[in-house]
Amino acid sequence: MNLQDKVAVVTGGASGLGRAATQLLVDAGAQVVIFDMNASAGQQAVTELGAKSARYMQLDVSNGPDVESAFKAILADLGRVDVCINCAGIGIAAKTVNREGQPHDLDLYRKVI
Repeated sequence: MNLQDKVAVVTGGASGLGRAATQLLVDAGAQVVIFDMNASAGQQAVTELGAKSARYMQLDVSNGPDVESAFKAILADLGRVDVCINCAGIGIAAKTVNREGQPHDLDLYRKVI
């Protein structure tokens, strides 16, 4: 796949799997916009990737209006978005279904943070 000069958005792009995805995209010639809540990790990623290839936007992707505003800003500045990769999220250790057949509490992570 030719990613040269493509515009990519990576949610959770400042660390972990998202950070690895940003590196691969930049290495393939894409311009990457990182959405992440961790400002210091986001700025560090831009420093490591290079300001010509990467930008950072502090964003909680669970806030729909903020995500919409972020995409409007990207479209106004870069003109398009060609690729979106979603790596944002907080995982918790829990069984999908317990012994009694009940699913785990989907809001549990909100209680943790």
